[in-house]
Amino acid sequence: MPVSPLKYQQAMQLLHAGRYEPAIELLQLLQRVDPKDTNVCNALGKAFAETGRYEQSVYYVERCLALNPGDRVAAGNLIHMLGLAGKKKEAVARGDELYKRFAADPHFVLVLASTHAGLAHYTRARQLLSEFMRSYGLNPAMVRYDGSILLNLGLLREAEAAYREALRMVPDEPTSIGLLAATLNYVPWADRTENFNLHRMFGRSAEAGHAPVDPLSFPNDPNPDRPIRVAVISPDFREHPVARFVEAILRFRDKTSMHLTGVFMYPTDDEVTAELRALCDGWRTIRTSKPGVIAEIVREEKPDVLVEFSGLTANSPLFSMSPRLAPVQVSAIGYPHTTGMSVIDYRIVDSFTDPAPDADRFATEKLIRLDPCFLCYTPRNLPPLGPAPREANGFVTFGTFNKITKYTDEAFALWSTIMDRVPGSKLLIKTAALDGVDVRENMFVRLEKTGIPRDRVELAGLQDKAQDHLRMYDRVDIALDTFPYNGTTTTCEALAMGVPVVAIEGVSHAARVGVSLLHASGFAENLARTTDEYIERAVALASGAPRREEVRSRLLASALCDGAAYASRWSGAVRTMWRDWCAKRSASPASR
Repeated sequence: MPVSPLKYQQAMQLLHAGRYEPAIELLQLLQRVDPKDTNVCNALGKAFAETGRYEQSVYYVERCLALNPGDRVAAGNLIHMLGLAGKKKEAVARGDELYKRFAADPHFVLVLASTHAGLAHYTRARQLLSEFMRSYGLNPAMVRYDGSILLNLGLLREAEAAYREALRMVPDEPTSIGLLAATLNYVPWADRTENFNLHRMFGRSAEAGHAPVDPLSFPNDPNPDRPIRVAVISPDFREHPVARFVEAILRFRDKTSMHLTGVFMYPTDDEVTAELRALCDGWRTIRTSKPGVIAEIVREEKPDVLVEFSGLTANSPLFSMSPRLAPVQVSAIGYPHTTGMSVIDYRIVDSFTDPAPDADRFATEKLIRLDPCFLCYTPRNLPPLGPAPREANGFVTFGTFNKITKYTDEAFALWSTIMDRVPGSKLLIKTAALDGVDVRENMFVRLEKTGIPRDRVELAGLQDKAQDHLRMYDRVDIALDTFPYNGTTTTCEALAMGVPVVAIEGVSHAARVGVSLLHASGFAENLARTTDEYIERAVALASGAPRREEVRSRLLASALCDGAAYASRWSGAVRTMWRDWCAKRSASPASR
């Protein structure tokens, strides 16, 4: 018996509205009516995926592909769902099997390339993209994704060029604009005004098509002193750097004056997610990436203040925040620049990262300076400290554990000079991307060009466990911060493991996070204003660094780790934002 078109349409309407359980119930009923209906199978696969049940999703897309071996949508979904189910090796194996059948389909090729890239198979991923574009012409999405692979290879100039090409092909595409703007945070040659204008362009593009919503039109009770409803939204409430800086807010806030709901929007969760959920008054988990569904879930919480922690990073909620979802909308913690969006009212920074009045010129939001630091670091399961490695090795080991995009040739040149000044010293570079053989070789070549030979460098990739990652600091005597995009979590973790950090002061927020962290942690003496000072600070520490126990104890006793004080300042800042809205709302004609 064929499936009723009316019932199928009803199921799809439920699915698009984010009403997944009734959609699944109806689709399963239709599937029993006609087990061979591929539209129903595909819809079930999609519905289970958007509720985080990836094994069930795999079952239905497998069934769909068996019923229709030429179904390109099912083929791409199968590879993607296997990856989300934690079966990445199986995903690339199945994808490579299906490649000849679907090599002409851009969606399938993109999914397969991204799955290979997820296993650090960057050369294979780029090969897939280039083969398609040689045969079928340039594809904006593929050019853009090639830029992301180049970024993961540490090839900043090439990545920037790819994003500019994708933007030339589709001038108003917000993803390309956002990727280019975010990439310029990393590069020493970026023009500050151009980058700010790109962020504003992103904001206009992301908000295009949405009618403006007057923040004073919300019916929230404009009582400035009542307990307020705050929603915090992010894809990073998991084993992710942002989680270490959000925890203090959730743990130490005054629960009598603030009801706080966490909104977690990511395909999978982990034990960190469970810990953060337990600290919230309410919690919503969203598996879909649909802005409309995300927006509706947030609206159901009726927040007075909505705070996002991602900015222009992957899986960001920014696309869901226009049109406006709350009277007050804020950006904080997770991104080192303006969002460029008119619907984001405030951004939380500090006087070191964004000194007034200069920084205000490069922000579309009102900057709220949360001194002494816009962050609070919460260490998690710190292992005992080991001895300084130079005691056993007889030589000094410099180390840096930052994201590969933060490594610039300008930094390598300074590190080469430092190593020349410290005879016999070695350099340990650790970053997840170095699991890729091609990434390692490219890194060695770049280091050699700046005068650092291979025999003085060790490259390390991802560690399976957080404890193993922290233990790697037992092999480092002095940490060298990256520039112009400073480390954040890496700086905090190095200090927590007793390793002093040398940083240099820059101009933009990304280049001044080290200034903020070293001042707040009590290590301002390791901060340099010039490249010459950076070299001298590192060489001086090589001659006599403080004991590792002293470094850890100073950090833990500092303002950077004072969660209660930070949460009080943060809550006070949010309350001030709320009071400002209440004053404007009470004075508006609509309130009379």
